Amino acid sequence: MMAMGLLWMGLALLQALETQGQSQESPQEIPVQPDFLEDKFVGTWYSVGLASTFPWFLKKKAELMMCKTVLTPEADGTVNFTATFVRTGNLSQVKGSSGSGSGNRNSNNQCETRTSLLRKTQQPGHYVYKSIKWGSEHNIFVVETNYEEYSLLYTTKTKGNSNFNMATLYSRTKDVRPELKERFISFAKSHGFTEDTIVILPKTDQCINEN
Repeated sequence: MMAMGLLWMGLALLQALETQGQSQESPQEIPVQPDFLEDKFVGTWYSVGLASTFPWFLKKKAELMMCKTVLTPEADGTVNFTATFVRTGNLSQVKGSSGSGSGNRNSNNQCETRTSLLRKTQQPGHYVYKSIKWGSEHNIFVVETNYEEYSLLYTTKTKGNSNFNMATLYSRTKDVRPELKERFISFAKSHGFTEDTIVILPKTDQCINEN
């Protein structure tokens, strides 16, 4: 996995991508899970699917692997977001690649962990992350979840006049039913992503063991 400034794999990728992507939907147009319950949503998730039109993603998507994310509520009302992923040697030369790495390493791969704080908005299920380093703002929407098995997220990023969007499928486990993968693909396409911009990430035991 690449050395990213951070989303789940989504935020992690978003912070690394600092140029313009596809046209962006406004936050008012993006729905969230009805009656969203944060206390049921926090915990461990695995990124299973990603959709993006960013050129770097399209070039490197075959090299990406599953990522582990842990969401923890903080006393001040923010949510701690910690993502752990495999950074391969082929993906290490990414703009914004900095920060600490930990875990098992070989000549090509190493484990990378990134942490950030998500702020709540007045809309439950809608979070905001601001990157002081990159001068960008990320809006994260929990569009659909059953809390115990899967979540569908949609993220927008703005930096000046530039924008970038991503759709993500998260699972409580590394094994996902085919029906949920198909649900994600339909979800991504409903937001304008085409087949060649959607990837189902391969499962890996490196860096993200279930425990």
